[in-house]
Amino acid sequence: MKLSVYIPCYNAASYLERSLSGLLNQTHPPDEILVIDDGSTDNTVEIASKFPARVIRHAQNKGLAAARNTAFRAAKNEMVASLDADCVAAPDWLARMVTHLDDPDVVGVGGRLVEGVQVSVADRWRRAHMPQEWGDSYVRNPKFLFGCNNLFRRSTVLNAGGYDESMRTNGEDCDLSRRLMLAGHDLVYEPSAVATHLRQDDIHSILDTYWRWWKSGVNAYSTGMRLRTVIGHAIFVHFRYTFLEIVSRDLRARRFELLPLDLLVLMYLPYRDFRLWLASNSAAASQRSAAGA
Repeated sequence: MKLSVYIPCYNAASYLERSLSGLLNQTHPPDEILVIDDGSTDNTVEIASKFPARVIRHAQNKGLAAARNTAFRAAKNEMVASLDADCVAAPDWLARMVTHLDDPDVVGVGGRLVEGVQVSVADRWRRAHMPQEWGDSYVRNPKFLFGCNNLFRRSTVLNAGGYDESMRTNGEDCDLSRRLMLAGHDLVYEPSAVATHLRQDDIHSILDTYWRWWKSGVNAYSTGMRLRTVIGHAIFVHFRYTFLEIVSRDLRARRFELLPLDLLVLMYLPYRDFRLWLASNSAAASQRSAAGA
């Protein structure tokens, strides 16, 4: 079975060579490798050009969902796999996933992401509280397939309208999975299809990423921004559910070094919500002013 694989990239020069090398080492070799450069300002394109890959460039940064849609429109094969630029696929990654597509009801397969970098407290917090996998066992129709490593039928994704390009950095994978399953299609999680995450985080980057995950994952402000919503989330969501849950998990696992970061999360999430509310109010005021003029 012929496969296309794409890597969406935005300033991914520090990871891309290892990611592409892993794709060239597959036991089920891809017939086509696409690198979607989403307006990078580093030497991502220069690195990609050294490999047998087709590079497609966006003139400016459009976001992750747009890069994924570009790949699906450009791919020449029906089976299209995705691997994030900061991931390295195990040699049997594609072979483990593609067998599930012998089932005509299955339109997508996701693999397991293991955390390969555990240098900082932020890295260890990411492994504990931001896993991109569903455990050790096969799952038919998990909540969603993570965008970092998966395989889809191209025609099904395009017929579903592709990825929602308003989701520039997060949530596009949850949204597509939801729409596909609502349409009656099946998805599969295959834990033996393994990719290793090379990402390195510091305190600021992990807090920012976690807030964006939360916001996109729960569609937090889809109905508009209100100050009482921000306050309500701070009390009834961020404290009661998020903070108490992550603290209890860390205490049970005796991950005491993560507790200070748990406390920072409790302070950071309402802070970012409040900033978003201010920006929303400012934008609304500008629109009213322009309409009055």
